[in-house]
Amino acid sequence: MKKTIMMSIVFGVTGLMGAAQPTLADGCRTEDETTAAVQMRKAEDSERTGKLKEAYELAGRIDSMCLAGDGYKRHEAMQKRIGLQLGQQEEKQGRLAAAFDWYKNSGNEAEADRVKMKHVNTSPRDRNVVSGAIDHFRFKNNDTRVTELRQLAAKNADLELANEEKAFAARKESFEELGNARDWFYLVSEGEAKKVRERAERRGDTLLKESTFRHLENAKRYFGMAEAKSKEKALQDKAMRLAQEHEEKGEITQARNFYGLAGAGAKGDELEKHAEAQHKKSEEKRQKQFTKDQDDLEKELGL
Repeated sequence: MKKTIMMSIVFGVTGLMGAAQPTLADGCRTEDETTAAVQMRKAEDSERTGKLKEAYELAGRIDSMCLAGDGYKRHEAMQKRIGLQLGQQEEKQGRLAAAFDWYKNSGNEAEADRVKMKHVNTSPRDRNVVSGAIDHFRFKNNDTRVTELRQLAAKNADLELANEEKAFAARKESFEELGNARDWFYLVSEGEAKKVRERAERRGDTLLKESTFRHLENAKRYFGMAEAKSKEKALQDKAMRLAQEHEEKGEITQARNFYGLAGAGAKGDELEKHAEAQHKKSEEKRQKQFTKDQDDLEKELGL
C-alpha cells in the first residue's frame, strides 16, 4: 500500500513539472509561435494596405514552421502572391532583371522562366543576358532552352567574325571584334572557340609579312590569341634581324623597339643608354668648341 502511494506521488510530481514547461510543437516554443503569429498579422496588414515590399520583407523574417495549423501554407502563398505582383510592377517598367528576381525568389517559376526569355528576346546581343539565361535553364535541366540559347550565341559569334573581317580589312587590327567572337563561342562550347584561334593565326600570318613595328607588334598579339608558339618564335627572329639593321643605320629608337619585340629588351635598353651617353659626350665637345671659338673671336676683335 505504501509503495503504491509513493509511486502515485512521484508520477504526480513529474506531471506537474511537465505541465510547467512551455508547449513544444514542431520544435517551436510557445513564445516562438506567438512571435510568428504576430509577425504574420503585421505582414498581412501591410499587404492589405498596399505596402507590398514591406509585407514581403516582414514575411521573410517569419519562421513559417512556427505558425499554427496551416499557417506555413498561408505564409508561402502570401510570399508567392506578393512576389508575383512586385515582379509584374518591375516588368511593366521594363526592368526585366529585377522582375526575374522577384518571380524566382518568390517561387513563381513559370513567370521567372517566361521573363528570362523575354529579356533575351529584347536584348539578344547582350552577352551577359544570354549567358545568365543559359545558366538559369541549365540549372533547371531544360535542355531545349539551353540548346536554343546556345544557337543564339553561335549566331552572335558569327556576326562578330563578320565584323572582324571588316575591321581587319579597314585598319589591319581587329582585337576587340575577335575577342567578342571568342566570348560568344565560349557560350556555345569550348570546341567552337578554336575558330577564333584559327582566325587569329591567319591575321598574324598576314602581318608577319610586314616590316613595320606596329604590324609586327600586332602580329605578336594575334599569335598570342592563337596560342601559336612556333609563329611567335618566327616573329621574334624577324624582329631581331630588323633590330640589328636599324642599329647599323644608327636608328636607335627603332632598334630598341624591335629588340623589345624580339624578347631582347635588355639589349635595346643598353643600346639606348649608350646612344644617350654618346650624344651627351658629343654635346659637351660641341659646347667646348663653341666656347673656344667665341673666345678666339673676342681676342681677334680686341674685346
